[in-house]
Amino acid sequence: MNQSLSPDFSNKSLKITSFDKDSEHKIGLVLAGGGAKGAYEAGALRYLAEINFAPHAIAGTSIGALNGAVIASYPDFSVAVEQLNVLWDKLGSEKVLHLNPGKTGLDRDKVSLFNPDPIEKLLKQAVKPAAIRSGKELWVAVFPALKIPGINYDHLLGMVRVLAGSSAKWLRVQDCGDDELLYSLLLASAAIPFAFPPREINGKYYVDGALGDNVPLGALSKEGCTHAIVIHLENAGTWNRDDFPEQAIIEIRPTQSLNKNQALIAGDITSMLDFSSERISQLKKLGYQDAKYCLEPILKSFTSLSELRLQDDILRNQTEELQRDDPVW
Repeated sequence: MNQSLSPDFSNKSLKITSFDKDSEHKIGLVLAGGGAKGAYEAGALRYLAEINFAPHAIAGTSIGALNGAVIASYPDFSVAVEQLNVLWDKLGSEKVLHLNPGKTGLDRDKVSLFNPDPIEKLLKQAVKPAAIRSGKELWVAVFPALKIPGINYDHLLGMVRVLAGSSAKWLRVQDCGDDELLYSLLLASAAIPFAFPPREINGKYYVDGALGDNVPLGALSKEGCTHAIVIHLENAGTWNRDDFPEQAIIEIRPTQSLNKNQALIAGDITSMLDFSSERISQLKKLGYQDAKYCLEPILKSFTSLSELRLQDDILRNQTEELQRDDPVW
């Protein structure tokens, strides 16, 4: 059975402190994919920073991988979260989605609907390879795509692999010795089929990891994570926490749909591509509120337990002192 994530309290404050790095506990942070809806994660992470949470390892898919790369680049979690929120504000003030000119379909000379250069430029400004290699362990999910020389049907063939039951791959970013390979891995995880081009990693092509694993807790589970906080970008989904009986898991889920409209497919796609300043601000606010809504009752419960244990310890100590006193004649 999954357990609750047990925070450690100091000075009776509502703060989660990371377990000692030498302890048996290893805390993970898992960030789901969802395009522009990833601004929600930035808001949720701001609340986590306020209560002094700090993960030992991070796993992310798609936009969760890019958010995770920023977080993993800084030793101080609060600084990392602040930098991530600054980046999202920048995404809202700059036009990051540019259509490839003349793109009308599976064009032989164009392999994606959008020009990937603006996103790649921002990523390279926000994430420095040296910092991420010396930072927190980061795993990203990518999905295998086929690329046949002379035929640019790689996205379509990637979708065929989805229908055939192929699974995502978990790759550790710190294993990339080459800087360009590191960036390619992060961009591969966020390469939404048709929207962005696949990326080559060690001779193989990959696209958006969300096609096979949008909540890659498994990557951290196999590395020994005992506790995890998972931030979802859907308030319903097929992911099942019972698949991880050995991990203590807290899930932060949206209390309302993050889609701008409820059209079955169009609503999700338009929401994933809406990087407008107003929308990003709304999502960040909602993420913060939902994280607080989810975690505050847990923190208060543990505070009450901590206070009861403290009173019990005081009473026990006083009793022992009385027993050691000489009897009064």
